[in-house]
Amino acid sequence: MLPLYVIALAAAAEGSGPRFVSDRPPLVVSVGAGLGGSWVLGANAEGYGGALSERVTVDLPTGDLVAFTVELDHARHRLSDAAAYFPEAPIPKGALTGFRDYLGVDMGFRVGLPVGDPRAREATRVYAVPFFRLGLGVAVTSTLLDAPGFDGRVALRSNTVWPTPSLSAGADVRIRRWISLLPQLKTQVQVFEDSAESVGGATRVAAEWRFQPALDVSIHF
Repeated sequence: MLPLYVIALAAAAEGSGPRFVSDRPPLVVSVGAGLGGSWVLGANAEGYGGALSERVTVDLPTGDLVAFTVELDHARHRLSDAAAYFPEAPIPKGALTGFRDYLGVDMGFRVGLPVGDPRAREATRVYAVPFFRLGLGVAVTSTLLDAPGFDGRVALRSNTVWPTPSLSAGADVRIRRWISLLPQLKTQVQVFEDSAESVGGATRVAAEWRFQPALDVSIHF
C-alpha cells in the first residue's frame, strides 16, 4: 500500500499548481489574401517604378506560434527609365517602353515571438503577436519591351526563373478567433546570370532585390 500512497501523493502534487489550458479548438488551416507595394533594386531593375502587389497565402499551423506558410504574389512594374539598360550611353528615359511581371511562389516558416502572457491574450479580443518568417521559393519574371528599330518599333521579350530566398517581419493582429490582420514587410533577393548583350561580352552574376510592404487578411479554420 505504501508505494501506491506515494504515487498518489506525487500525482496530486503535480496537478496542484496552476496550469493554463486554452478552451479554444486548435486551428487547422488559414487562408489569406492581401495587397501591398513592390519595389525592385539592382541591375536594370532600377529602371522600373513601384507597383501594386497582389498576394494569396495558405498557413498550416504546426504549433502555438509556428506555422508552415505558402505565399503567391504578383506585381507588374512599368519601365520608367531606359537608361538602366544602357548605363554607359546617354539615351532618353523614354527610348524604351514596357513592363516586367513578377510572379513569386514562396514556402517557409513563420515564427511568432512569445510576447506577453498567454492568459491575457486568451482573455483579450484583440491582440498582436510579432513574427518573423524565413522562406525559399522561385520567381518567374516576364519582360516585354518596345524598342525603336529600322522598320518601326520592335517588341523584345524575355522570361527567367530563378530561386528567391526571403525574409519577412510583421505582426499577427488577431481581431477574432477566426480572422487576423497581418501587416508586414517582406524582402526577396533574386540571383541570376546576366548574359552579355553583345557578342564576346562578359557574362556576370547579378542580383535584384524586391521590397514588399503588405497587409493581409487571414481567415482561420
